[in-house]
Amino acid sequence: MNTLGAWLSTLVMASAVGPALARSPSAASCLVGGDKVAIAAGVRADTVKDSAECHLTWQEAGIMVGFPPAPDKLVTPDNLFRYPFVRWTLQHTSRFTRTAPMLVERPAPSPIPEKLDKALLDTKLTINGVSDTIGDYAGKSFTDALVVIKDGKLVAEWYGDGMSASKPHYISSVTKGVTGLLAELLIAQGKLDETRLVKSYVPELAKTPFGDATVRDVLDMKVNVGAGETSGETDVADAALWSTMALNSRQSAYATLEAVKADGPKDGHFHYASMTTEAAGWIITRAAGEPFEQLASDLLWSKLGLQDDLYEPVDPTGKMYVSTGLTISARDLAKLGLMIANHGQVNGQQVFPASVIDRLYEYGDEVAWKNGNFKSNPIIRSYRSYWYQLMGDDHALMGLGVYGQGLYINPGKHIVTVRYSSTPAHSIVEYLKGWNDIRAWLDQTAKASD
Repeated sequence: MNTLGAWLSTLVMASAVGPALARSPSAASCLVGGDKVAIAAGVRADTVKDSAECHLTWQEAGIMVGFPPAPDKLVTPDNLFRYPFVRWTLQHTSRFTRTAPMLVERPAPSPIPEKLDKALLDTKLTINGVSDTIGDYAGKSFTDALVVIKDGKLVAEWYGDGMSASKPHYISSVTKGVTGLLAELLIAQGKLDETRLVKSYVPELAKTPFGDATVRDVLDMKVNVGAGETSGETDVADAALWSTMALNSRQSAYATLEAVKADGPKDGHFHYASMTTEAAGWIITRAAGEPFEQLASDLLWSKLGLQDDLYEPVDPTGKMYVSTGLTISARDLAKLGLMIANHGQVNGQQVFPASVIDRLYEYGDEVAWKNGNFKSNPIIRSYRSYWYQLMGDDHALMGLGVYGQGLYINPGKHIVTVRYSSTPAHSIVEYLKGWNDIRAWLDQTAKASD
């Protein structure tokens, strides 16, 4: 859930405006319903019109197809997050922003054990009030990839819109959960103290709302900044931060964070803001004395047996964006989820301290959540270290991102799912409800088979 798409598509258009796509509808013309709620600086729509031209893959739309592509099918800074261009963009992040590899050294890959259930995707369910198969619903809901793991084994996967098992995909704000996990690992090593004030690690942030916040406040989004990200209104700090990511930018994300102002009183409530996670990235690297990509590789990625490339955006000064932009294959993200579901075990070996992973399952500040700007979400109980903690007794976790990205981890039911999408708007109510129905069915069938 972040503003990257909205800001990149508006802030840099003056320097590189491209031709509009001819003969294809805009995202707005394909959206249906009166429930137009501003969320993450985008539009949450009821649904998308049930017409072929509103459900095109990027190949069907001819986006970036040909040598060269037709002028009206080129992805440019002012259309890259509009439908149907967005369907191409989320699979080709490195083509529109600076990126750095996240796996500094690659050990031998370790595949997920398979026990494919060929009937699972053909299972008919009542999904958002309509009878449909999981596979067919994936195609209708702009899904790019779906991976389902049960009892530690890959039981189903589905790919569309030009995706494949080894192709990386932009995961937007699911990235935040990786940053939170790295912070927890550093806390366990004694390199990061969650009770210390942020300004003791990063004096440059002393005059911002982050300065007098604790590290834990930052990790749990309890700093009152970035209201524009959730209100849909223009936020100068948000705009400046995301503009540093553009290829033609010479601005520093560090300087932008130093200029952040409060959006209200220090109230201890949950305030969703990607810039808070960006501040955490600065804190982490300063505390550890290493670049973020080196830390992530050493502490996390090199231990999971990843099979594919993964990368993340950087600004002109080399600051890595840690709130959004991680691009990774669905199977490799599933390996991260599987490790967390197994409380730190990888292939039966305790690779990460169970106590560290279990801290992710500890419920966050429920009062802060109930007073926060996402309190209306009916399935979320609290928030901790950039992970959503869900209702129920399974201590299930979820990472969520705009345009339909999701990582679901249920240790009690031994289920992990990864879903990548490229929806025409940041969030579409119908698809959120439909995938919650599928998630609930997977949980129920797992419970019945225990």
